[in-house]
Amino acid sequence: MAKIVINIDMDELKSGINQVVDDDMYEIEEEEFVCPLPTQDSKLNSENREYVIKEHSYGPSEGGKEMCGTCSYYSIKSKMLDCLSSGLEMDVEGVGYCVKFEFACKAENVCDAWEKGGPITDFDDIDTLEPIEGNEKDIF
Repeated sequence: MAKIVINIDMDELKSGINQVVDDDMYEIEEEEFVCPLPTQDSKLNSENREYVIKEHSYGPSEGGKEMCGTCSYYSIKSKMLDCLSSGLEMDVEGVGYCVKFEFACKAENVCDAWEKGGPITDFDDIDTLEPIEGNEKDIF
């Protein structure tokens, strides 16, 4: 059996000698956010909500931790709220966007697809913050 030994001079590697770098290759382009269609079309938003009412029992929460406002599909990112506000001309107080079923939903409601771990927010450090009450990532 043959043994292969590779010696790497870490100082030379770090110095950049004999390295060719294409600066364009390392540019990270931020994806341009586009408002979801249901946030701009009230008819489509209503159709999606009606589907979730019929197929997933969307409606008022029975007073537990499980509610849209604490669901992992519930988005209250500022750009998403701007979409709801401008596109559907709605007051976004207590309202977010369900990314799973694509409709504007009330924080205090729930459906049978609720999943622990929400809401989706602008906070990068949401996992390090302490919730007020309720779920892991309750509304702050």
